[in-house]
Amino acid sequence: MHISRIAAEYFTTPHNRFNPVNKQHSQENQHPQVRNFVKVPSNFNYNANIHFGEFFDPNRTVPHIDYEEYMAMTPATKTRFRKRYLTFDKQVNKEQLVDKQMDYLPLKNEFLMDEFIKTSKIYSKYKDQPIICLGRSPKWFLNTALWMKDGIDDYKFVAFSKYWYRPDSTLGVKRLDSIAPTEKEEIAYMKYLKRIKADPKTIVDNMEKTGKKTVITDYICSGKGCTSFLDILSKYAEDLGILEKFAKSIQIVGIGSMDYMEELNPYSEDISTPKVYMPERLQPFEKDIKQEFYNMNYAMFREMLINQNTNECRSTYYPHETWTVYKPDRFKTGLIHDMKKVKEMVKNLKGDNKSMSSFTPAMYDYRNLLNFRILDGLFQRGILRSVHKSKI
Repeated sequence: MHISRIAAEYFTTPHNRFNPVNKQHSQENQHPQVRNFVKVPSNFNYNANIHFGEFFDPNRTVPHIDYEEYMAMTPATKTRFRKRYLTFDKQVNKEQLVDKQMDYLPLKNEFLMDEFIKTSKIYSKYKDQPIICLGRSPKWFLNTALWMKDGIDDYKFVAFSKYWYRPDSTLGVKRLDSIAPTEKEEIAYMKYLKRIKADPKTIVDNMEKTGKKTVITDYICSGKGCTSFLDILSKYAEDLGILEKFAKSIQIVGIGSMDYMEELNPYSEDISTPKVYMPERLQPFEKDIKQEFYNMNYAMFREMLINQNTNECRSTYYPHETWTVYKPDRFKTGLIHDMKKVKEMVKNLKGDNKSMSSFTPAMYDYRNLLNFRILDGLFQRGILRSVHKSKI
């Protein structure tokens, strides 16, 4: 879908439907020459495709907000959205939220915003390396690193959900073949990786060309999700005859909370730092795969990783059962409960540039206000980039 020129006025006029005023006064008495327009960034394209597949539903109260829209806001508009952020729980339709109990927006506390930015800055250490965001968990942090001064210049989002490895006291993790992807699903996912250039050959070619390893980053607790992803990649690499080269071309960067680990294991005397256990094919090369783990503030962790509403509006939920059903960059969905319904929605996708989302109006508002809050937090701290070109 596209942002219309009319939609842009939501950000450039002080009197609009997000700021309840006398309608007659705002439309008739205000002279056009005194409207508080601002200069839209030169690289902002009103007709650009919205990567999130977003449309404006009349039931929503918040328009699309990303970097370009924030940069086009006047100070008065920013003030209105700050107030809107604080009163979200009083205005939202709670029945449309994924977690109806957690109807508040995260990061209202400035300390937690500082902690969130602190974690996002971790990725600046890897700005010269290719970065793969594995699934939805690290996405808010990487988006923020993309928007901040001295942050990263780009990253690649790879949709991936669920897992087929389980923790094992002897082996670390154990593969459960009964819940693993089928051969048909694996082939479909390998085609997806090749299409977005996150496949083993691309990773190895980059290493041979630049000497830079590709960072694979994920939220790590047991590590079983990342292990499952590496299971697919290693099989792909083995088929290409580049398994050892692939192993020497990647490193793992995990984020998580040690306090949360202790909460999960209250009777354990020793909580080990979370790590990713290698799938069988990569175990001979385990010493070649560097791993790092970054601990984060527990309260912020709960708001940004455990909060189901925050989790749901990150990006596409893409378990292996859906790998043959739709392309994750065209169909945006939260947790899937009815595959028949999903398949019916996918059939309605027509044309190369269209995309569809199953998110409710309230979840769209949630996502856009959270985008605003993060961008505004960077701006208020003087670390928001003045130029940003990557599409996320």
